[in-house]
Amino acid sequence: MSVITTYVRLRTDELAELRGLLVESPEQAYEYADDLRMDSRGMDTDKAWDGLRHLLSKLAPPVDVIGGGEPLTPEPWAHDAPRLLTADQVAAAASFFAATPFTSLARHYDPAELTLASIYPEAIWDEDWALEYLEDSYRNLVALFQSAAAENEPIILWKN
Repeated sequence: MSVITTYVRLRTDELAELRGLLVESPEQAYEYADDLRMDSRGMDTDKAWDGLRHLLSKLAPPVDVIGGGEPLTPEPWAHDAPRLLTADQVAAAASFFAATPFTSLARHYDPAELTLASIYPEAIWDEDWALEYLEDSYRNLVALFQSAAAENEPIILWKN
């Protein structure tokens, strides 16, 4: 089983709809959020999330974009309760991203350290393509946060 982190930008009405669905039908809430993601309102980091978390932690960002945010439900949803990063948190993250090219993260990339720290997925960090894999996810994450910040939108995230 693999674990990915999914992100979705939300307009005010979409957030209200999602909150209602989380109470009434969590499965429909998941489908609703996933439909928004598929409509270019979101993305997922595939399995790169933990590697990105590890590298970002070396730079002390103002917002935890991998595991932060306010849980929207008291109960787990899939692997993880969906969490909300407010529009202000999204803007702070977007500012950090604007000042932080991937090369800043790549300086901290050490396959042996990632493997020793059991960073998910453990078996890839020695592969030639692993750093590029992280960079691709980082670029997509930066673009999503910058787009959401430009529209003053919050973002929800969850692992599934």
